[in-house]
This record gives sequence, C-alpha cells and structure tokens, in this order.
Amino acid sequence: MGQYGNQPDFITTDIKSIDALNGFVSDTPSEASYLGGSLIYIGGQDGTKNLSAIPAGVVGASTITKLVSPGYAGSSGSGYTAANGVATTTTGAGINLTVDITVSNGAVATIEINVAGTGYKNGDLITVNQVGSGVDAVFRVVAAPGLPTILDAIAFALPPQGAWFPVPVDYVMATGTTVTLLVAGK
Repeated sequence: MGQYGNQPDFITTDIKSIDALNGFVSDTPSEASYLGGSLIYIGGQDGTKNLSAIPAGVVGASTITKLVSPGYAGSSGSGYTAANGVATTTTGAGINLTVDITVSNGAVATIEINVAGTGYKNGDLITVNQVGSGVDAVFRVVAAPGLPTILDAIAFALPPQGAWFPVPVDYVMATGTTVTLLVAGK
C-alpha cells in the first residue's frame, strides 16, 4: 500500500473481473484464461467457499517440437536404412518416442517425430535404435513447456472475503472454486 502521494497501491494494472462466462475461470488452462501472475480479489465468501487455482510459474509437461543434431562429427550414425516408427532411447526420463528417418550413405539425413512420447525435456539426447542395423545416431530434443492441467491446481480453503488473495496465480479453475465476485489484478 502506498505511503506517499507518488506511490501507487500494489494492484495498479490489468484489473479485470473474472468468471466462467468471460473464460477466465476454466478447467482447461489456455492463452485465453491466462492471468499472468495476478492476485485475486475475493468479493463473495460466506465462510464455506474455496478457491482452486494454479500458482504463477507452474508449467505442464514438455512437448517435443523437433530433434536436432548435437553438432559433433559422427552424430548421424552409420549403417542405417530409411524407416518409419523407429524406436529411440534416452538417458533422460522420456519414454516411447519413435521417429521417421531418411538416410544418405547409411547416416541419418533427416529425422522427424513419429510418436512424441512423454517425459522428454529440452536438451535430452536420444539415440535412434534401428533393430538389425544403425549405430550411434544421436539427436538433441528441442521441447517447449506445455500448459498445466487441473491436476496442477491447489485448493485454497476458505480464503477471506474483501481482500486480495496473496498468492499470484496464472489460472483459476472452475472445479473447486466456489468463491464469487472475483477480480484479477497486477
């Protein structure tokens, strides 16, 4: 709160009413429901209502966008034949990534994602494991963070009415949110 005439209160910009009708309260986080670390003012609370929200900065599982060469000689491997749905391994936590490869002189010339798998992180290294041929083709995963899901939400029990809830949030969930007259601000 401002103490001097030239100091604003802590909520100064991007103030908006939020509810399910305008899309800001939803069980499916999206760009349209993103609140960008806003604080939430709770106007309706009868002592029994809760707020379900995803705190600022929580991201969902990564999505592989492409595979690139790690940049060293020989990373394209040798002894490969062109194929689709080729299995891979990684030293990371990812599983079930398969790829489609084209080959030039036994080395992997191009690589495309066939099935993206799960659990891969940006920078993980994968090895193309073609059964019966192919040795040592290594590629780096380029992944983008995904959106969180309702499973990432936290239920805050009985937040006070008539105050700014002090936890910055990116999303307010419809399921579990029973407080009303919500306003988001930064």
